[in-house]
Amino acid sequence: MSTAKDPGTKSPGRAIPWTLLRRLVMLAILGLFMLQYFEVKLLVGSLTGSTLLGQVKLLDVFAFIEISAAAKGVSLIMLTAVLPVALLYLVLGRAFCGWVCPMDLLFSLVDKLRPGDKPAQPPLRPQAGYWLAGGLLLAALVTSLPLFTNYLSHLTNIFRTIAGGVFLAADLPVEPAVIAWSLLTLLALLILQYFYPRFWCRVLCPVGKTYGLFNQVSLLKLRFNRGDCEGCELCEHKCYMGVKIVRNLDQGKLRDPNCIYCGRCVEGCRHKGRLIRMSLK
Repeated sequence: MSTAKDPGTKSPGRAIPWTLLRRLVMLAILGLFMLQYFEVKLLVGSLTGSTLLGQVKLLDVFAFIEISAAAKGVSLIMLTAVLPVALLYLVLGRAFCGWVCPMDLLFSLVDKLRPGDKPAQPPLRPQAGYWLAGGLLLAALVTSLPLFTNYLSHLTNIFRTIAGGVFLAADLPVEPAVIAWSLLTLLALLILQYFYPRFWCRVLCPVGKTYGLFNQVSLLKLRFNRGDCEGCELCEHKCYMGVKIVRNLDQGKLRDPNCIYCGRCVEGCRHKGRLIRMSLK
């Protein structure tokens, strides 16, 4: 993220391996969660709600809103748990989706199975996700149940599947119906990814939509140096979130709610970080 040198020169730079770095961060976080099954309680719980080092409680922002709607009130414990997470993503924006969420890795594996022809376009515009999130919050208010967080969330179902697998391996009792529901939910998302790449991430996911709002004010953003952009649009072809980059080059920066700061645009650009970069400034 250092300041680029003269963007007009064409010295052969080396691309920053953002994808490799993201995968390592993602797997490291999953590894920390896995340690709880071996009685090493550094990070206990799931990406929906967890406890760090046995002291610091953490709660996903959308889960906080939905649970509060279901409970028709806000508890002090929940408030102190969501604040560290909200502060983190006030700095990093929607980086959660590109650097932490395991679905990004699973969806990338599905992409390798898809034939090379151009995939179908999602049938709904990204704005539809906000209506879905609002509908889920209304349902929580009416039913007094956080339906998404408890039953539909990809994060909840990933960790229930992992826990179920560990319990089965250890010959501990599990609820087959719960594991079956989680597996079917994840399978549905993977099938959706095959036919409509990143439709869940770009349009539907309430967690992603919530963190996307942080992009409007976060310190982390895409920065564009003045340089000799050739209009090849390789950066946009690399972006699986459909962010329009080239049209914003003259503005010097970009704040798009669908940007997950994955760095694929930086990797795809022929100028290798001298024209497009991620910056906290």
